[in-house]
Amino acid sequence: MVTERSGNVGSSSNIHYLPNYASPGLPYHQSTIKLGETMTEKIYDLAIIGGGPGGYVAALRAAQGGLSTVLIEKEAIGGMCLNWGCIPSKSLISSAILYEKMLKAEKYGLTGVDFKAIRPDWGKMNDYAQTVVQRLTRGVKALLDKNGVETILGAAEVQNKQSLKVNEQILRFKNLIIATGSNYPLPDFVKDEVNFYTPRTIYGIQELPKSLTVIGAGVVGVEFALLFASLGVKVTLLEKHKELMSYMDVDLIAALKLALKKNKVKLITDANASKYDNGGLTIKKGDDKEEILSSEIYLGALPRTANLTGLDALVKAGMEMKNGFIRSDLRARTTLPNIYAVGDVNGKIMLAHVASAEGTSAVETILGEGKDLVYDLMPYNLYAKPEFASVGLTQQEAEKRGFLVETGKFPMTANGKALADDSADGFVKVVYDKKYGEILGVHIAADNATDLISESVMAMKVESTVWDVASAVHPHPTFSEAFLEATFKAMKQPLHTL
Repeated sequence: MVTERSGNVGSSSNIHYLPNYASPGLPYHQSTIKLGETMTEKIYDLAIIGGGPGGYVAALRAAQGGLSTVLIEKEAIGGMCLNWGCIPSKSLISSAILYEKMLKAEKYGLTGVDFKAIRPDWGKMNDYAQTVVQRLTRGVKALLDKNGVETILGAAEVQNKQSLKVNEQILRFKNLIIATGSNYPLPDFVKDEVNFYTPRTIYGIQELPKSLTVIGAGVVGVEFALLFASLGVKVTLLEKHKELMSYMDVDLIAALKLALKKNKVKLITDANASKYDNGGLTIKKGDDKEEILSSEIYLGALPRTANLTGLDALVKAGMEMKNGFIRSDLRARTTLPNIYAVGDVNGKIMLAHVASAEGTSAVETILGEGKDLVYDLMPYNLYAKPEFASVGLTQQEAEKRGFLVETGKFPMTANGKALADDSADGFVKVVYDKKYGEILGVHIAADNATDLISESVMAMKVESTVWDVASAVHPHPTFSEAFLEATFKAMKQPLHTL
């Protein structure tokens, strides 16, 4: 499905190199075109800008569907998630959880070693995280090669609705997927301060600080706050709104506050950071009172902004924007017929698995097989100890929409596997429509919550009722039994709890 054109590259005898791929620690492959030679110009069925979870998954699906596909990535295949986000941060969190467990070794009957002498080494923790990153990015590159996706390292600049420029080379396409992701900004008042970091640059610190202030209590800010606190750092967490993550279910919010308190994180809500001077951060509270905080380092976990570099031509051509992000529909289509926007750049739900789902939907739409995505069925995860996960409607949202709401909440303290693992914090909560029994939402605070939520996603996708889940046999002893028990509780027929 490749259209070809002939053209003349130029008259010089110099060699022009078009790198196909590069990643930290990996050599990139090069294709050479001698200037002055006649070349065959491809018109790709699909060009994709951005090699993160939205872009590379779309590329794989497109190639499998028979589309000639080129993927352009300006930094490293895997994008923010694999290289500087989801994966390295989860590796660090795993190390921190293991550290906490080892400090309690005697409780589990392990003796002979002074586990309390163990200390976290930030540099070596990062080294481990990077081994995971490199393994995954190598794997993604191998998959792209195996599926015949052409990959190019370089910054793309769209010329018009049918062409883009990368490394001084013009590429033509029939369809374009924009998967350029987002950026982490620093607070406006910060001017190149060496002790201010973003969630991308925080990995570069040389050692654990004695104190840290996190500005922004979204998912990323909370994860880093709990990570550093578990490693012995004194952490202050600032949130400009009066409530912490108000979009979450009320019971999850309460559990999250409890986790912060248990880890000795000082949470200050209704507080705006307004100035940084002489090592002190000025915050203004809702009552207009000012307070100066002092920490060794600061982490700005502020709302992300869309990465729109190189897309001006599309905006001029009529691609509509919404609140600084590219406007797209339920199949990732923009207001330009052959242009799609997936992942963070459309500003809907900034999660890697959502980006992948949108990338897949965009490709299926190009192939004539597309279906609307249901964003109510996109799960949310927060990684800590315990973990937090959610899908569907919260109790408060379900009530607002007029459902006859009933809930069931099962505590992990009544789950045998959780007790055996010394992981009994948290619960599973089911929200359902009493009229028909359909599950409207599931909210989990528990170890392994981010894995447990998948059963709930599937149950809701096929419109299961609480009776359907209650009739499905769950293996014992497992964490998954908590979902089963929550449905029993919702039906007022609890088995292993009152």
